[in-house]
Amino acid sequence: MIRSRLAVRKHTPVASRGMVVAEHPLGAEVGARILERGGNAVDAAVATAFAMTVVEPFMSTVAGSGSLLVHLAKTGETMSVNFNGLAPAAAHSTMYPVIGGVSDGLFPWPRVEGAINEYGHRSVAVPGSIAGLSEAMRRWGTLDWRDVVEPAVALARDGFDVDWYLALHHAKYLEELSAFPETARVYLRNGRSVYRPGSMQPPDRVRYPELAASLALIARDGPDAFYRGAIARAIHDEMAAHGGLLTSADLAAYAPIVEPALRGRYRDVDLALAPGATGGITALEILNVLEQFPASRTGWATVDGLHHRACAVARAFCDRFEHLGDPAVVKAPWETLAAKSYAREVAAEIRRGGARTTGAGHRPSPDCTTHVGVVDRQRNMVALTHTAVSLWGSRVVVKDTGILLNNGMIWFDPEPGKANSVGPGKRGLVNMVPVLGFRRGRPALTLGAPGGRGIISAIPQVIVNLVDGRVTPQAAVEAPRLHTEGGEVLVSTRVGDRALAGLARRGHRVAPREETYSTLNFARPIAIRVTPKGLEAGVEQYSAAAAAGH
Repeated sequence: MIRSRLAVRKHTPVASRGMVVAEHPLGAEVGARILERGGNAVDAAVATAFAMTVVEPFMSTVAGSGSLLVHLAKTGETMSVNFNGLAPAAAHSTMYPVIGGVSDGLFPWPRVEGAINEYGHRSVAVPGSIAGLSEAMRRWGTLDWRDVVEPAVALARDGFDVDWYLALHHAKYLEELSAFPETARVYLRNGRSVYRPGSMQPPDRVRYPELAASLALIARDGPDAFYRGAIARAIHDEMAAHGGLLTSADLAAYAPIVEPALRGRYRDVDLALAPGATGGITALEILNVLEQFPASRTGWATVDGLHHRACAVARAFCDRFEHLGDPAVVKAPWETLAAKSYAREVAAEIRRGGARTTGAGHRPSPDCTTHVGVVDRQRNMVALTHTAVSLWGSRVVVKDTGILLNNGMIWFDPEPGKANSVGPGKRGLVNMVPVLGFRRGRPALTLGAPGGRGIISAIPQVIVNLVDGRVTPQAAVEAPRLHTEGGEVLVSTRVGDRALAGLARRGHRVAPREETYSTLNFARPIAIRVTPKGLEAGVEQYSAAAAAGH
């Protein structure tokens, strides 16, 4: 039988001076204008991150979490800013009543009564976004704080035309948003329906006046407006009125972690990844395992390559779920999981026929999060992953502020006694994998993605495509991928029927997945590659992701 197949491609001209990639063109354009004004990569990344909370509100929020990597070309310094959420001081390991079964939320935790760890006021973690972004600006930015926040203020105040991407993600969660009156008022058309993209009629124009006022206050007064001022009081009152645990004291005590990046290497490319309780360590383990096989046997176009990818990803996720948590609280074999010697042991097991994906495993997570990548004229680089956690976060908008709150408590296992169980002030195990790459010590690559736990499998596959496949960033991002967490293997149908059948013959439980504009089974990476001829973009083809530069 023959049938039609959707084939989507994107193309971006080479930029000679600077480039920004983001998950929406309006965000990328904000960052590119900052570069044109003389701002550096940090200025552009922070401005883009703020803009994305307005134009892509279901993925990130100023009351969210994130991980940022920055490389400074002049000094050679590469640092990480961890501004992920914390459990409030009043949180404890038995705060969520477990009722059995498996949640259908972002993580395959045991079900909690009323899903109060997944959405609503008790799902909110201490937000780190403003603290992390302002810390990055304080250390490495060159423009004034107001300069990088103002474009987001303008977008929220003046509005922008609704496109298919915004309308789709409102429509998918119409019922959930409608359950929260303030959220429905802010984000739904007349408080009850979806804003309409253009077709034969002009598009609706959406404005967020309360959010614009909050952003203007943050632009004027800095992070204190959020953590100690009027916004902090509004968040405290919202929590107190609805049984949430987050307090003004939690907000005032928050501080991001600034530390050296996690270092790794794949073939001849040196890598900097987010350290600690992120997806960085797991992505590095996957790459270390794949490096043990010849480059001809790691790609997506052969059954061998798919098999090795599936086995490496499955084993890394098994290790992740068993061992990892907040490194300040949990003792985990961090050095072992990042070691080439351990990867050689895993690869040997794969060669003997072990490490197949036939166990129960975990169900892949739904879509969430955004990513920003920047390279400037001096070849400073930034990779910034920013999130509301689940799609639309906690679904709670703080009254009269326009600010959507995260649902970061979903990162914790609700059962006590686990490495990643809830604890006061504890950091959850997050999925973010911002990456910077270097060749012979020189800046070469910035890469990252949204997509829940799918981020962790996607980033290594894109790196393998670039290094072993020797393709452009766009081809590396557009290539078919797979994802597994130890059970069934989700595989893009674009690999072809023969490859799917061959993978099944290798003993994997294959779950073919069609890719369209509304699916997100394999995350949505975006990248910039630094070459002698200029900056090349790779932007995911099925989303609104875009590059802008000069």
